[in-house]
Parts: sequence; C-alpha cells; structure tokens
Amino acid sequence: MARYLSNIDLANNQLQNAALHPTGTAPSNPVEGQIYFNNTSDKLFIYDGSAWLDLTGDISEVIAGDGLTGGGSNASVTLDVGAGTGITVNANDIAITNTGVTAASYGSSTAIPVITVNAQGQITAATTAAISTDLTIAADSGSNDIVSIGTDTLTFAGTANEIETTVSNNQIQIGLVDNPTIGGNLTVSGNLTVSGTTTTVNTETINLADNIITLNSNATGSASENAGIEVERGDDTNVTLRWNETNDVWELTEDGTNYEQIQTVSNSTFSTSIGDGTNTSYTVTHNLGTRDVIVQLFDNSSYDTVFADVERTSTSALTIVFGSAPTTNDIRVLVSKIG
Repeated sequence: MARYLSNIDLANNQLQNAALHPTGTAPSNPVEGQIYFNNTSDKLFIYDGSAWLDLTGDISEVIAGDGLTGGGSNASVTLDVGAGTGITVNANDIAITNTGVTAASYGSSTAIPVITVNAQGQITAATTAAISTDLTIAADSGSNDIVSIGTDTLTFAGTANEIETTVSNNQIQIGLVDNPTIGGNLTVSGNLTVSGTTTTVNTETINLADNIITLNSNATGSASENAGIEVERGDDTNVTLRWNETNDVWELTEDGTNYEQIQTVSNSTFSTSIGDGTNTSYTVTHNLGTRDVIVQLFDNSSYDTVFADVERTSTSALTIVFGSAPTTNDIRVLVSKIG
C-alpha cells in the first residue's frame, strides 16, 4: 500500500469513489482532524485533538427554509438523539439529552400526572399518582375547621363556633353546630324558623314590625294553657301579667304567688233602670262578686243625682228602698266594683 509522507492538494477538485478508512476500531495515535468510518457501528468519527467525535448520530436532516439564523418560516432541524450524551447548544444554554421518559398519556379522571422538570425545562420523569378518596386538612393552631372529604359525605366539622355542612345523596345540608357565635351582623332575608325548645335573645333593644305577638302558637284543641309575660327582677321576685285560661280572665301578680283579676268595664261595673210607679223597694242583681261596690242613683228625666237607702244584701245583689214609688224606669242605678 502506497504511503504519502506529505500533504496532497487536489486544487479544489473532487475526491470521487473514495472510502474513508473503514475499520472496526479507532486508529491509534490520531492527529487533530483525522477521520475514519467505524464499520462495526456504521458511524463516521473525527478526532478533535483529544477525543473521537461521532459525526453521524445526532443531526439526520436540516431544512433551511427562509434561513435558520433569522428564524424564518419553514426552517427546521431534525435531531436523531440516540443513547449517547446528546447535543449541547451553549449559546442558548439549552441541553438536549435522552431523558428516558416514555411517550405515553399520564393522568386520568381518577389519577393525576406527576411530572419532573430539570433546570433546562426538560421533562426528566413522568408518572401517574392515584387520587385519594379521602382528604383531610388539619386545622391550624386556632379554632378553624377540620375538613374531611369522603366518597359519600362531605363534612365541615369544627370545635366551637362553627358551621357544619353535610353532603349526602346529592343533597347539601347546612346547620350550626352546638353553641355557634356570629361576630358581625346577621341578616336573614327569608323566613327564620327555630326548631329548638329554647330561644334566648341577649339584647337590650328589640324592634318588631309585627303588631301582634302570638303566645302558645302551637296550641290545638280546647284551650288549656295559661299565657303571659314575666318580668325578670334579678334578686327580687318576678312579676307576671297573664291570661288565666281556667277563669277566662286577665290577671297579674305583684308578689309572684297571689294573682289579682284585672278589672275591665264588663267585669267591674253594672247599670240598670228601676221604678214601676207602685213599689218602693227594688232588688238589683249585679253579679260583681263582692260587697265592695259604689252605688250611685240619678233621675232619668232631670239627670240629677238622687239618694235612697242602699243595702248590700250579698256579693252579687243589693236592695234599694225609696220613700215614695218612682215612676217607671225613672231611676238609673250605677254600680262600680272596688278592688
């Protein structure tokens, strides 16, 4: 085989039908710029002065388009990245390497994708994680909610002063837990229904637009319950204004024990006219239940006050005696109960 010990200058002529040193191993003692074709891996290598570089594995196609440097339309570079270290473009500080991520679809309606990205923005790992059917978020150091999410029920449950929400069978129920506290103003635009047995209002001013307050609103059938208003007097005995359902009268107590009937015109007064032109004594039945009555007489014609003997014969009647018989219905009798 002929050996050339000096450079050959082809003066810009072509070197045709030449084979670039096909061999299965790299030549020994190479010099910078030396090339050979590895007929085992079918790759072309060039020596850069310190190592053999693969010239055939990374760029398989270049389509210039309107110009690569200017970023024109239709410009593209096709890279064939094998198992090697890849291509590093230092100008843009972008490393393109084989990350080992398998092409696939990650995540679903019951799972979430977990993606790992390196400093160059490459996806270096991709997996799928199942979504837990139960999620618990612990409360902080204060008294905030503990949220528990299950497959059937969503519950917000706290310690004190919280709101409880339950989701079950596609329905949402919201209710106050024991002893809730609302720090600001509360406005209820709709109707408010309280189902508990006790309602306590700690306020000094109550403004009601309704002009009628109904007590015993849940009563049905024949009336049987007393009803009224009781005044709390601290260390002193409470007083009460009530309707006595047994006696069908309004009454009050000033000592908390003994009740007095509240007098009205109908149950504390009585009036009638007497006189027939013949009799001088008349019995008047007033049914006021007491002898403590004031009796006054006046003439129905002149309207002057007249006097006669009055005897309170019982708690429900009295007798009036005249010196001469009054004419028919000439005397008006007025009876007023005292106490």
